[in-house]
Amino acid sequence: MLHSQAGRVAAICGLLAILFALMIGLGTATPAPELGDYPDGDALAQHPANHIGESVQVTGSVTGTEPVEIAVEYEYAASGEYHSGTLMITVRNVDTAVAEGESLQVYGTFGPDRTITAENSVRVPAVNYTAMYVVSALAGLWTLCRLVCGWRLNWQTGALCRREKPLRPIQALRTRVQEVRA
Repeated sequence: MLHSQAGRVAAICGLLAILFALMIGLGTATPAPELGDYPDGDALAQHPANHIGESVQVTGSVTGTEPVEIAVEYEYAASGEYHSGTLMITVRNVDTAVAEGESLQVYGTFGPDRTITAENSVRVPAVNYTAMYVVSALAGLWTLCRLVCGWRLNWQTGALCRREKPLRPIQALRTRVQEVRA
């Protein structure tokens, strides 16, 4: 345990430096199919001819159903320039019924004229994203409530300390406001 404020600050700075290094290191990784990392929309938009005949994996919004067409968003930086946009891809051999507006994840072989012959595809209804955000927000609020009710911040040491007697949610809110005002 770190008992001094300087030690805590040093530990936080060290962890942030490691996080930054991992973001940079993993952000520059190129697709590696042998590791299960297939070219995606960014790679297809940057060099489509290089991936013809290769296995690819993309996710996009369904814009047409006969034939199935998806809009894949991409963004990449090349030669000091930032590129972003939407790549329209036609998907063949889709084994599930899809509707416009749904999200479709496709694994298959990339062909000429921006087509993918699907080997596997997964349909994600649009309502799933809404449910995901609602559940995540509720979980975050519940966690915050538990933190505020059961713990307090010791302003002299900068440490979280367990409350002797946990507060009720309304008490916690009042106490928090009073601590901030003091």
